[in-house]
Amino acid sequence: MTHSSLPKHYEAIQKQSRDLKFGQISEDEVGVLLRLLVSSKPFAKVLELGTGTGMGLSWLVEGLHPEGCLISVEKDEKLLNIARSFFEDDSRIKLINEDAYSWIEINLEQRFDLIFADTWAGKFSDLEYVLQMVKPNGFYLIDDLNYQAHWPGYHQEKVLFLVEKLKYHTDFYAFPIDVGSCLLLLCRK
Repeated sequence: MTHSSLPKHYEAIQKQSRDLKFGQISEDEVGVLLRLLVSSKPFAKVLELGTGTGMGLSWLVEGLHPEGCLISVEKDEKLLNIARSFFEDDSRIKLINEDAYSWIEINLEQRFDLIFADTWAGKFSDLEYVLQMVKPNGFYLIDDLNYQAHWPGYHQEKVLFLVEKLKYHTDFYAFPIDVGSCLLLLCRK
């Protein structure tokens, strides 16, 4: 990947994440796919659950139409403040400091062209609620599906169950993507 194809704040977010010893930033393969998906939906309304320090957000913003909108939810204010330092002046972006569980519960009526579930809520809990928030022909993307050594013993079984459930969900087409930490992309029928 050439430097010019990286998002505007890529290097700075990488540095601040390293300084904070935050190692859960979105991988480049995830970012490239996020940018592609959001750019395929003119005027997209996007939801990111789990902002972290803003790496995934940086890729989403790269593909977001000037009249699109993006909501990103993060419960850790320290992490969100890093993302805010780069994106708070972009009127298309709404950064929310809240637990994703709570945010989902009070926003069930909202619909999105793309949902990137990069935290527990919307992936391992509240899944059906979040899937209902995906517009027809909209996308739902999750990552971190390959086994990681730091996972507790029971987590791998949860991941395998989730993947099987989503691959055969009757309202979506599913496409597993075995790059990076492994992704699963769904498109609502």
